[in-house]
Amino acid sequence: MPDETPCYSVFIEGETVDLCVPSEQAITDGWADWFNDARTTRWLSQGIYPNHVEDQRSFLESIRKRDRFAVLICGKGGGPLYGIISLSAIDWIARSAQISLVVGKAPPGRQLMQLEAMARVTEHAFQRMGLDRIWAGQAHPGLARWNQWLELLGYFTDGVMRRGFVKGRETVDNAVMISCLYEDYEAVRARRGGQLWPGNDAMLRLLKAMPKHGFASRLAEFLDRELPLYKAEIEAVERGVLEGNGAEAAPRRRLAGS
Repeated sequence: MPDETPCYSVFIEGETVDLCVPSEQAITDGWADWFNDARTTRWLSQGIYPNHVEDQRSFLESIRKRDRFAVLICGKGGGPLYGIISLSAIDWIARSAQISLVVGKAPPGRQLMQLEAMARVTEHAFQRMGLDRIWAGQAHPGLARWNQWLELLGYFTDGVMRRGFVKGRETVDNAVMISCLYEDYEAVRARRGGQLWPGNDAMLRLLKAMPKHGFASRLAEFLDRELPLYKAEIEAVERGVLEGNGAEAAPRRRLAGS
């Protein structure tokens, strides 16, 4: 019996993954249904309202109008279909874009297809599109592990948004903003002989050897520790001024490490 696995037109070739041209075929191959799956959308803004085939067709049309860059995440040879990765909010003046990824079908074991897709699109954004900054928002600590994985591609946390992810009754304490600058990308490539993606096996070893806590977790811990202390300092200043004792009544302290 012939192989009936749908094959898509390959745009970027990878090691464990091929990134392919989005098409109408993908909509009926599961693309539209991913956003109706609670597990897939747990850490996404989608999943509040049902997603319809027509919604996906509208999204496909926006890609064709060059409103964003998007490619399908597929197995080698252009199939099967696993997910999609995109660049949106593209600012050609600031040379920046937001990157996002959705995987609706679990990849084969020990194949880091999601991470390689991020690497290939990051490389495309810097090399072919001429961008200087790729950024994303990440629920934290819900996506702390994934966030740390991205550090191996040069993505680091810029800041913490308190109550940055709210979805129904499931509220993540924080969200983090991460970005990869062109110089971060170049530094990683220089360490790896000119390649951002060192290979699936090498990346598995790197993931295993990473520090226990990523930079996002360290920054969140700093915020949890220092913000209440600083609020108390401001409150003391306010009491001193409003009660006529002057600002000098406030305790003065140095931040840890300063």
